[in-house]
Amino acid sequence: AKDESGRVRLEAIVSASWLNKEKGLPIEAAAAKKPMDSWMIKAHETAIAHLEGHGVASEEEKTTKTTTNGISGSVMQKGKAIYMKEGYCTTCHQPDGKGLDASGFPPLKGSKWVTGSEDRLIKMVLKGMYGPIEVNGKKYPGQVPMTPFEGMLKDEEVASVLTYVRNAFGNKAPEVKADKVKQVRASIKNKTGFYTPEELLKEHPGLK
Repeated sequence: AKDESGRVRLEAIVSASWLNKEKGLPIEAAAAKKPMDSWMIKAHETAIAHLEGHGVASEEEKTTKTTTNGISGSVMQKGKAIYMKEGYCTTCHQPDGKGLDASGFPPLKGSKWVTGSEDRLIKMVLKGMYGPIEVNGKKYPGQVPMTPFEGMLKDEEVASVLTYVRNAFGNKAPEVKADKVKQVRASIKNKTGFYTPEELLKEHPGLK
């Protein structure tokens, strides 16, 4: 369940569902501490439901379930699945949103870059970012550029993952809508290269 290989972790998630509750649930809990893609999330959810003796929530129930911030549970679930994909957000910012200080990757937890201007955040995700940045009072060199997801994620996917990070890790901020992502994407379609923190702060000030 703690293996570095996602395929091995998926096998553990499925296998543990056949154990008794006392042995199976701790294994499922250990697996949940590692990044989970969309395949693992479904398998893990089913395994937990089986071990706890109840059914898996229907898609309709997931859709109507809301978070404390009034956001659809399905939106958060979709956003988390994208966030947890290997090579996407979780690789640098980690499953807990605390980043990797040693590697120069800043946290998303408690960051005004995340919970502040949604236009600024959308631009950052679509075009990527490169250069020194200050997050939560700490300076990061920004020598490794943030991946531009403009050609990798659709508007709805960008909206979902940004809504997730704005309401996970203890963060709380309004939902990002696909229409807003579409609008921002169109407004910056001619921009080439990465954004720098300075550019984004000039266009959208107010981190503090």
